[in-house]
Amino acid sequence: MQEWLLQAFCAAPKVVERILRVFPHDRLDDRIERDRFTAREVIAHLADYEQHNLEAFRTVKLKPGSKIDEYCPDKQCETHSFGEKDVFREGEVFESRRLMTADLLRTFTSEDWNKTVLTQEGKEVTAKDILTSILAHDIEHLDQLSAYLATEVATLA
Repeated sequence: MQEWLLQAFCAAPKVVERILRVFPHDRLDDRIERDRFTAREVIAHLADYEQHNLEAFRTVKLKPGSKIDEYCPDKQCETHSFGEKDVFREGEVFESRRLMTADLLRTFTSEDWNKTVLTQEGKEVTAKDILTSILAHDIEHLDQLSAYLATEVATLA
């Protein structure tokens, strides 16, 4: 994999940590968008989802052609009580798991990046497709967290 993609992949936990440093602790459970996670839930979700990502990459490398498990964020949020998690601990878990995933990705050959697995819907996806999806997912949630911060800053002005 090109080094710049790996750098981008490893950046998300660092950005989350920086956001947490300035995020008002009394606003972590505010829900500014009705059908989206709170900031606390976002960070717990990222940590939880990273375990799924690691398993997906292990599967594509070691068992190409296999089906990967579906990840349902709303179900995971409820089952794992994302709203009750310590965000700083979850930020550390996210970083730790992301580093484990990155270590695995560093072992991928060109051939590994083109290996495929099947989604629960039966769609064939490559390791590259999975990485692209994760990067888009990271940006979606970093955008959400920054929107929370922008709302907070606007209320201070």
